[in-house]
Amino acid sequence: MKSLSILMAILVAGALSAQESANNLNARIIIFGESIQTRGVQLGPGVEDQADRQTGPGLRLMGRFADDSRWNWELAGRFQSAARMVTNRDIAAVPPANILNATRVKVDYSYWSVGAGYLLPLGNAVDFGMHLEGRAETINPKGSYSTTNGGTGYIDAMAVYFRPWVRVSLDVKLRTGSFYTVVGADAGFAGFKANQRVIPPMSQMDDQTMRSMAPTWSGSLYAGVQF
Repeated sequence: MKSLSILMAILVAGALSAQESANNLNARIIIFGESIQTRGVQLGPGVEDQADRQTGPGLRLMGRFADDSRWNWELAGRFQSAARMVTNRDIAAVPPANILNATRVKVDYSYWSVGAGYLLPLGNAVDFGMHLEGRAETINPKGSYSTTNGGTGYIDAMAVYFRPWVRVSLDVKLRTGSFYTVVGADAGFAGFKANQRVIPPMSQMDDQTMRSMAPTWSGSLYAGVQF
């Protein structure tokens, strides 16, 4: 809830800034749909679980630092999406078997970010962008699971992971009245990743393990307006 409040405050401030300076700073308001896949996590000896791909919506605000500059400030928020874990198998290192069923556990993912981007015109209607941003990513495994040895349990753990991301974008601008309609696509890559150090039981999922689940790539399609 605290992260969501911070995100909303940043987006409102950005929207007001964009509105006040739209004529001078070429402000953009972008809605995007982004796909990611969280990384695999070890749930037992030789047992790795990787949740399916997931797609979530987001909002990005952009504006030029100066009227004649190609550099832009950027504020963004990706809203929560989820994908199920897939493990339903024996996780015991030695007999007897201990069947873990984690297929009801969902891995929720969201983030807010702040950064800067450089837009290079490729003609009058096409822009190629290079972006550097810091993301505060939230990874939240949540749901019920069962094991042969321990019965039924419930996990609702959360970790926030701060790290840099690099994105490249390509978009087209179409004049529509007093503003431009912008459509495009981008690809993002994490600056670094965390590694899992231990194999915790589901009931004791630690921060390091959850951070190791954070994605290392993202891809999105977007559309919006430029003033």
